[in-house]
Amino acid sequence: MGFEKVVLNEVAKVLKSDSAASFTCGTLFVECSVDEAVKIETALLKKFQCGIVLSRIGDESAFDFV
Repeated sequence: MGFEKVVLNEVAKVLKSDSAASFTCGTLFVECSVDEAVKIETALLKKFQCGIVLSRIGDESAFDFV
């Protein structure tokens, strides 16, 4: 399973929905609240043990993996 697919599966587990997230140019964009964004970031950090830069853009959160 590819990296993006695994990430989207983790997001779906946190949000209980798989339609709120997508990748664009390597950045994960998720329509969610700030609290949900923090939960997603925590889940992704546990799963991948890599750096993540979290940014807010309107009602979306952007996650960049470093």
